[in-house]
Amino acid sequence: MINHLQGTLAQRNRALEHIYRENRDKVTNYLRANNADEDQAKDVFQEAVIAMYENIKEKKFKGESAIGTYLYSIARFKWLNQIKKNSIRKDHHDQLEQEEDFQSPLATIIEGETKEGVLQLLAELGEACKRLLIMNFYHEASMKEIAKNGHYSSEQIVRNKKYKCLKRLKELINQKPALIRVLQGNG
Repeated sequence: MINHLQGTLAQRNRALEHIYRENRDKVTNYLRANNADEDQAKDVFQEAVIAMYENIKEKKFKGESAIGTYLYSIARFKWLNQIKKNSIRKDHHDQLEQEEDFQSPLATIIEGETKEGVLQLLAELGEACKRLLIMNFYHEASMKEIAKNGHYSSEQIVRNKKYKCLKRLKELINQKPALIRVLQGNG
């Protein structure tokens, strides 16, 4: 599919139409389930398709996940950022500041404007860490809820996993000085 998106105009159009048809309902249903109205869901989905295409064109997408999963993630982050801008949900900043020091890079990333950097880091963290951190920070799920929904046997296992995920995230961020500069607004 990626080759088609980088191919001729006809190939790109067919690939984009296929991706659009295959993912539209799943993504817009998710958005509507998270307080988007019909128009907002359509707009965010279209913005996500454009961002996905641009990322593939600029070779920012490495193929570490399925294109549908990648598109879904972009749409989720776009919607979460729109929610923050519209003050629909309470600000997560206070909660993040209260966490231990090693979590402050996550707060910087969440508030940053570089969604591609966030997606890249989350992809490098792996699916389990990505799900856990999104459930905890974006959906404000408790350790108990995460244990139940994430199929962990106890809250303590979730806490341990969260600690390891955040530690790995910090390591990944520290390995990318260019990303740090961009996230700090000095890039």
